[in-house]
Amino acid sequence: MKRYIYIIIGIVVVAVVAILVLLAIKDRTANSSLTISGATTTGSLPATGAQGGAASGSSTISTLGLPQTTTGSSSGATSGGQVVVQEFGVLSDTPVLDYFIDPKNVITAIEPTGQVIGISGGTANIINSSTIDGIISASFSYDGKKIVVSYGDPTIPKTQIFDATTNTWTSLQQNALSPQWSPINSYLLSYLAPAGAGKLAIKTINAANLKAAPSTLLTLNANDLTLKWPTQSEFILSDKPTLQSVGSILAFNSTAGTITPLVYEALGAEGLWSNNAAIPYGLIFTNNSSISAGNTTLQLQALSGSLPTRPLALSTLPSKCTFNTELMPIATSTIATTTSTATSTTTSTATSTAKKSTSPKTNAPTSTPYLALYCGIPRSSSGFSSARLPDDYNTMALFTSDDVYKINTATGAEQVLWDDAGQNMDVSDMKFFNNALFFINRYDNKLYGLTFAN
Repeated sequence: MKRYIYIIIGIVVVAVVAILVLLAIKDRTANSSLTISGATTTGSLPATGAQGGAASGSSTISTLGLPQTTTGSSSGATSGGQVVVQEFGVLSDTPVLDYFIDPKNVITAIEPTGQVIGISGGTANIINSSTIDGIISASFSYDGKKIVVSYGDPTIPKTQIFDATTNTWTSLQQNALSPQWSPINSYLLSYLAPAGAGKLAIKTINAANLKAAPSTLLTLNANDLTLKWPTQSEFILSDKPTLQSVGSILAFNSTAGTITPLVYEALGAEGLWSNNAAIPYGLIFTNNSSISAGNTTLQLQALSGSLPTRPLALSTLPSKCTFNTELMPIATSTIATTTSTATSTTTSTATSTAKKSTSPKTNAPTSTPYLALYCGIPRSSSGFSSARLPDDYNTMALFTSDDVYKINTATGAEQVLWDDAGQNMDVSDMKFFNNALFFINRYDNKLYGLTFAN
């Protein structure tokens, strides 16, 4: 009898060990798929109609950690300036609040918790594990070496600056509203500061020397504004975009000392701004009715200069787009040109004659800079336009499933870059780095990327 008991005990022990081994292997496999390395797609791509879901299949991983893609009906032609999507996928396993990608495709991101992470060659690591409660906004300096974080009470927020070189956080002593980094090669930080009852001032401070006093650029009678700094001398002041009350968008030129109204007392006014001072376009959305839906406009409008205003027949919001300065496709011409060559003949009397040549001469290829506009465009345009915009979208009452478009702002030509109906991507915080497009998907708040064939 005891022998049978020992046998049963031995079988149970073996079974328990086997289960523990299987669980350990499963756990190790699951963890390895989260590091953006190896031969599997990291993280997850949401399935149709779902806020998340498993990616299918295995793929070859690029230096960014993206799988090669076969999606997108537009990925065939390359003529006429058309680009080909080469890879698409998720780059971060955890949600990110903002991000930067350097020329070597090293990704630095700040999470909603305030933790700073890095992703290099497909491997994720923690750069700084400090956390911050109640983050309102976060953004990277021009080179990704510094991060400014606003947190706490939105009316009197606190500000922290992270230095990637020293891996330290420093508190900004000033009361800074809507802090913005300089768009050029410097660590100047602009922000709005209370300047007495009903007044706000635009101030700048050098984040590389926080002991220096800030400078005041402008003081105006206003409150509850947001600030953007698209080019060296242009600042954008905006009311909160909402259907609850009218708002305005103003452009302040710090060099000329002028204020130009871009939008005046309109409903739902929201904008996106080009960082190219030579092509100073803004993409501006307004809603022309607080009652009926679908009465919205989206147009390109110059911040300064004489660029024409151009309405766009697209259903989207500026917060789902980004500008990128590019060159027109190079066209080589073979226009016949007339040249003169001298031919000499020697006789008893030296004479020379000239004859003309009309052989074709190839002109040197030329190209013209223009602004490319990349946007997430909701697939259900009727469902999107029937919402109360931008309020429903900005308050997370509305999510969209987007295709990714490229629009040539000089010619108006449109191209679909990515349109996989099997995936739900609610595009936000879109940026362009190293011939690749990146965005945060609002369904899972993870970082995604599209790379293009050369």
